[in-house]
Amino acid sequence: MLAKNRVIFSITAAIVIFLLAIAAIFWTRGFKPDFKKGQIKRTGIIVASSIPTGAQVYLDDRLTSATNTNIGFLEPKTYKVKIEKDGYTTWEKEVEVKADLATEIKTLLFPLAPQIKPLTSTGAASPSLSPDSSKIVYGTSGERGGVYLLLMGQTPLPFRQDTRLLAKNQGSFDFSKATYHWGPDSKQIIARFENEKGESLANLLIDTDKSEQEPRDITGSLAATLNSWQDQINSRAQTQALTLPQNIKDATAEAKSVNSSQPTVNSQKLSVNREPITVNQLNYFPTGLIFSPDEEKVLYKNKEGKYKVYDTKNKKEYTLPDFSDLLNVSWYPDSNHLVIIRKDLVTIIEADGANNMTVFSGKFEDGFVFANPTGDRLIILTTLTQTEGTPANLYSINLR
Repeated sequence: MLAKNRVIFSITAAIVIFLLAIAAIFWTRGFKPDFKKGQIKRTGIIVASSIPTGAQVYLDDRLTSATNTNIGFLEPKTYKVKIEKDGYTTWEKEVEVKADLATEIKTLLFPLAPQIKPLTSTGAASPSLSPDSSKIVYGTSGERGGVYLLLMGQTPLPFRQDTRLLAKNQGSFDFSKATYHWGPDSKQIIARFENEKGESLANLLIDTDKSEQEPRDITGSLAATLNSWQDQINSRAQTQALTLPQNIKDATAEAKSVNSSQPTVNSQKLSVNREPITVNQLNYFPTGLIFSPDEEKVLYKNKEGKYKVYDTKNKKEYTLPDFSDLLNVSWYPDSNHLVIIRKDLVTIIEADGANNMTVFSGKFEDGFVFANPTGDRLIILTTLTQTEGTPANLYSINLR
């Protein structure tokens, strides 16, 4: 009798364990029992994260959770999601939750009153960002002036840190009066000097990995150097564009343009007219396609003047809103946002055109605004509240 009871107990225990295991599996997959209706509902999950962490998550205007936690057992439907944190911009979007699936939300929130720090103090004339976005060159005047390199590294940038003098002002060469043009590998620049009529006076080739060097005037070989640089740029642009659908390549404003002195882009091949080009005609985006840092998205302007973003991974295309007084659009380092530069206003918007968030409002010079490669700050050229006639300087706007 005792042995029989043991068998019954073992079988019962096994059945209970089996049922509990099934229930646990259903529970973790989001199935929710409805005891009133006597049925099991299929639900979804939202996985919400934010930078900074600890932001509040509202679903349909109801405070539900905090970021960096999972919100489970949600009825499959479209929710109005709002994520906010005191002192930061607010993120809002309609998000569809599907049964048995986890919907991931990754948000960036930017400080409403960001800290601004000077990076230069004696002026930063004609600053130019390298093609790989890792360096800025600029000129300064005076006997101690010259052309400087600012490294946009991962460390915070206190005053004049990561700044190197590439070449000193000498004789008739005042680097605050030059313009700077980068080679495609971000290792060399041409400092171009012109007279009041725009005629070339000198074209100095400078290596950005050397300090206090003697620049070499390459005016005699300038055309060959520029054509070589343009060939390298064209080759890379053609390689990048290979995986894109033909309709995207044909949609850009540059796709059908033909200029006797610039690269010619057609729907099949990128070819270069061998006539000499000038530094001002050096084209870093000959196809009109600007790839995100991870090369999974493409920004371009179509023939109607609309900015578009094509997501190569998800095969989706988005149209950005129309912006008044637009000066420039560039990629934010995370490849999911864009930096929108307008007159006296800088905003950051998601690649799908949602959540246009203001990060700086004020004067800046020549539309020079770029995100540091780490995304933790913007670099701008401005005089801030300095008196009229004071040289503009580079400043960092902290976004963390």
